[in-house]
Amino acid sequence: MRLQGGSKHFFRSLRTRFLFHFLALTALSLLIFGSLFAYFIWRENRRLLDQARSELVEQAKEMADDLMTALSLSRRYPEASFLNLERLAQLLRLEGKLINALSLVVDREGTVMAPRPLAPRVPRRLDADLLAEAEAKAQETEIPRLGKVMVVSLPLGQQAQEGQGEYFNLVVIKATGELVASPASTLTRYLALAGLVALVVSVVLALYLSNYVTRPLHRLSLAAWDLAHGDLDRRVEVSGDDEIARLAEHFNYMAERIARSARLQKEFVANVSHEIRTPLTSIEGFSQALLDGVVEGEEDRKRYLEIILRESSRLKRVLSQLLSLSRIDAGAWVLHPAPLSPRAFLQGVAEKLRPRAEERGLEFSLELAEGLPEVETDADALEQVLTNLVDNAVKFTPPGGKVTLSADLIPAGDLRIQVRDTGKGIPPEDLERVFDRFFRVERSRSQDHGGSGLGLALCRELVTLLGGRVSAWSEPGRGSVFTVDLPLRPPSRG
Repeated sequence: MRLQGGSKHFFRSLRTRFLFHFLALTALSLLIFGSLFAYFIWRENRRLLDQARSELVEQAKEMADDLMTALSLSRRYPEASFLNLERLAQLLRLEGKLINALSLVVDREGTVMAPRPLAPRVPRRLDADLLAEAEAKAQETEIPRLGKVMVVSLPLGQQAQEGQGEYFNLVVIKATGELVASPASTLTRYLALAGLVALVVSVVLALYLSNYVTRPLHRLSLAAWDLAHGDLDRRVEVSGDDEIARLAEHFNYMAERIARSARLQKEFVANVSHEIRTPLTSIEGFSQALLDGVVEGEEDRKRYLEIILRESSRLKRVLSQLLSLSRIDAGAWVLHPAPLSPRAFLQGVAEKLRPRAEERGLEFSLELAEGLPEVETDADALEQVLTNLVDNAVKFTPPGGKVTLSADLIPAGDLRIQVRDTGKGIPPEDLERVFDRFFRVERSRSQDHGGSGLGLALCRELVTLLGGRVSAWSEPGRGSVFTVDLPLRPPSRG
């Protein structure tokens, strides 16, 4: 069990698995190559062997023709002694040497008649099954002291001179290993040596490649460990332009996002604590003053109660906005889209918000284009967005200024709603951050107006839920314009 567990742990390493699979692939490739090579060598040897057998039979036939011609001349001219036993032996040895084979003449029983004397390893008698009766006969067999041989027998049927019997067969014997001068064994040795060298080179190459591939992955693993344990400034070096380099880039991007998220979370906690602590401190202080009886006069008592009420409303608003953002972040905000007439809806919103503007001495106007189409959206969410935008415009526009709520249809087919004011405006460097949570352009002035820095952030999240876009334009000294572009139909959500 321990060995098995160690094996599993051993193969858990990416470097080890890479090395194992690389070597396995190399060995398999060498095996396939070796098998194919051996197969083609075998086929070539078979072809050459068949060819050599055919050539040996043809050579034996030519020898038999020469021998029969000489025997015929000897019978026709016996006094000339064309082919006595001595000359027959010389002829057989000469022609056998030419084809690197053993040439014999045997009688009907297989006894060797020529050449004489015979070498010690040559048998004096051949098996009768090896002899040919009427046609040439070729077969492979094993002869003692000669080993595996190819035997070609051809009928002669010629009478020997001087009553020595019958020259029955010409037998040509050649060792099977000498039929084909094949370099297969040498090639096989060279192939084995080359395979061994290739395997060694593959091991070295696999070690190098495994280190090359796993080294940056190991650095990434260490960096991920450090990041998970609080080192938010941990980054990895990006080198090259391959998949691992892109993985390193994505890791660095992820680390930056995590660091930014952690920083925003800290700022969020600090801001929430501040926004809640400030009204609570005021409520606690003025309540304690009332309880201690340090307030003299009904007018001061009323002023203290108004402060407590205002700070309670501010605290309620902050908590409500925080709860709304939390629901949106958790995906728990449920929209209820329904057909809506922009004209009637905006007229109703304007009637609710007009008194707030007039209380501050502002002119409030509603500008609606003709022929606005029906929109399918969540009326409550849209009203909350417009209320926040108009409230901001009213808060930061000095008396005598103007706030305008308008709506028209843009060429893209969306409904565009704008809130314009003639207030102080927003500095260009702060314009991109006005929708960030807890961001306030002028913190002291925002606190004077009860701003928490959550209203515009909530507007952006709600408009995004509705499938639209919200943007801001401002010029210091001239005012600001907040634009909401909404689709006529809500986006489909899977």
